[in-house]
Amino acid sequence: MQARRWSAESARISSIARCDGAARSRRSVSEAVAPGTPAATLPPQIEIADLVWRPAGAERATLDLRGVRVSVPAGGLLLICGPSGAGKTTLLRAIAGLLGTLIPGEIHGTLVVGGVDLIAAANGASEVPREHLRALGYLAAGPAPTWALPRLADDAALPLEARRFGTAAMRAREGEAALRVGLAPSYLERAYGTLSGGERTIAAATVALVAQPTLLLADEPLLGLDPAAAATLRRALLDQRATRVIALHDRSDFNDPDAQVLTLRGESTSAPANVPASVAAKVAANMPVRVGVDLALQLINAAAVGRNVGPLHLTVRRGEAVVISGVTGSGKSTLLGAAAGTLPITRGERVVDRATRVRLVPQDPGLLIGARPVRDQIVADDRSRAGSAARALGVAHLLDALPGRCSDGERRRLALVLALSVAPDLLIADEPTGGLDDARAADVCAALDAARVSGSALLIATHDPRLRLHGERRVELAVPAQSRIDVDAAERLLQPPPSEPSRWRLGAPNSLTRAAIGVAWLLAALATPPLPVAQLVIAVPALVVALLFGARVGAVARLGLALTPAIVGLALANLLGGAPWQAATGAAARMVAFACGSIVLLRPFEPLRLADAAIERLHAPFAPTIALLATAATIPSLREEARERRAIRRLARARVDPLLIVDTFDALVRAVPTIAIALEVRGVRLPTRAEPPTRLRPSTFGRADAAIVASAAAALTVALLIGAIVGA
Repeated sequence: MQARRWSAESARISSIARCDGAARSRRSVSEAVAPGTPAATLPPQIEIADLVWRPAGAERATLDLRGVRVSVPAGGLLLICGPSGAGKTTLLRAIAGLLGTLIPGEIHGTLVVGGVDLIAAANGASEVPREHLRALGYLAAGPAPTWALPRLADDAALPLEARRFGTAAMRAREGEAALRVGLAPSYLERAYGTLSGGERTIAAATVALVAQPTLLLADEPLLGLDPAAAATLRRALLDQRATRVIALHDRSDFNDPDAQVLTLRGESTSAPANVPASVAAKVAANMPVRVGVDLALQLINAAAVGRNVGPLHLTVRRGEAVVISGVTGSGKSTLLGAAAGTLPITRGERVVDRATRVRLVPQDPGLLIGARPVRDQIVADDRSRAGSAARALGVAHLLDALPGRCSDGERRRLALVLALSVAPDLLIADEPTGGLDDARAADVCAALDAARVSGSALLIATHDPRLRLHGERRVELAVPAQSRIDVDAAERLLQPPPSEPSRWRLGAPNSLTRAAIGVAWLLAALATPPLPVAQLVIAVPALVVALLFGARVGAVARLGLALTPAIVGLALANLLGGAPWQAATGAAARMVAFACGSIVLLRPFEPLRLADAAIERLHAPFAPTIALLATAATIPSLREEARERRAIRRLARARVDPLLIVDTFDALVRAVPTIAIALEVRGVRLPTRAEPPTRLRPSTFGRADAAIVASAAAALTVALLIGAIVGA
């Protein structure tokens, strides 16, 4: 094997190691491409030279590869290594074609992927070239939401629908991709919000691999995974017949002899780490173990419904370090949330003294640090302690930075600074060394050990074997039964999808049919005179039709209770304003008619089924329709994120910080580009009018549609006639 090395003129580049020769390159391409593969599906070659990127609004470049040339052969493997903040994610996004198109800024140099000049595309267009998107599979890093649609099966179908796969082929591809990455296929029917951080990573890998891309980009793909899950995902990525580019902090995670290695050195590593990784163990060994008698936390027979935790007993004392480990999905994050009090326990008891200062550093650091600079969130009395922690963790220069412009690893350390600034009695941290290089991981371990020595109780969840604390006590969580591969579930998944549930044997009506009837009923309420009897004659048949075709009595009752104050208030406002009682009650009755019509339209509301019908039956444009759907589907997760943020931040404040609304708005602002990137890398712009997309669940009309149309038409006709008679 021949090896070559290039040295970079830029101080940010440490080295590039290329491990290939001409014969090996030819062999790697032949092994990566199946015999008989059409030329259009060959893995692309990548050429990078003198690449420079400066984000919009930034004073200087955040990625500077001047003097560096990299050539990745078709079917080759490039590992981008480097510490946190070095620019690994930025380079991956450049290769994905996102810089200068979806992500505003200036990009210069040479970047050609599969014959597509991405620099020219960025400077001449606002979107990624279609031929580039067709080859692309992209796995983003971190536990923060990176999906387009909330349910895994629907999200994984997007790349296949955009590439016009048939329904049966889509279901087969989804099942195969799930099995390849070690995910039980039954998980395809689950929402991302019900998955653990590690399970979300595996689910995202399913989406990235489902269309069998010829250009595969993965950002810290093994972050937060247990060794077995990491080995399975590693094998799936390496076996993919594609040109692969993988960003990671440690190349030993992908120790492939045929790989080229590009090592970046970002500004955050210009100063040496305070505690080198090689001496971290010695530092910890010299620290005394001081386990106090003061109880910091006790969980007694605690359990959480619907989660993989409990019942369990756990005691943590001041000056003690307890490390929670377990396979992906075993409930580590749930246990930490229950211990911190941000998640309710449904059985057992949580014992924490009211005066105990508890701080939680979640797996997604954005939930803690939010949108404002960290320095602005630290009270004056704690700033000296925060400065010391920031210097120890190598992020002192980022205390005034906007968190959105920091890397995931930098945000993780900033969150730890924020927690350590108050000298907590109980510090709870979820994967605090995730995605960090060895030197920075050693800094984190040293900071945690220092907190323990000062008397803090530590409760840490991790998969990272580097996280070793002096005198630690390990707790291993059991393997959840539902996380194992279920072959029977895989076979069931490949069968045709069951029809949507309905109370009638006729099946469920098409969402488009129900929407049209709901709109018609609303228009009828507007056309009917605002008299109580006339409006109620419109409302009652609408309610009957809604209940017959899917609306739940409980949901209707809850809606009625919620609207009662508004209905009564409208009537009273009209009466107090001098309106006759008949007009006042008529206005209130019209609101009732509107509500009943909206039940036909919205209960049960299935936006994805409505989007399917609009795309297939009304020929609505695929990309804008899915973008609207994805944005609407994100709203519930944003509400959940806001609640989680509020619970985490309440640990630091006796009452809710009014500025939390800024963080909630920040979550919405961050979600928009995230959704845009997720949709782009899934290829939703690929379909055209000449080549429309296919659908995982085709929109069909059947006997249920005929029945609901006939019922609604009859009821509406009678209601309008009675309303006209009453109005006359």
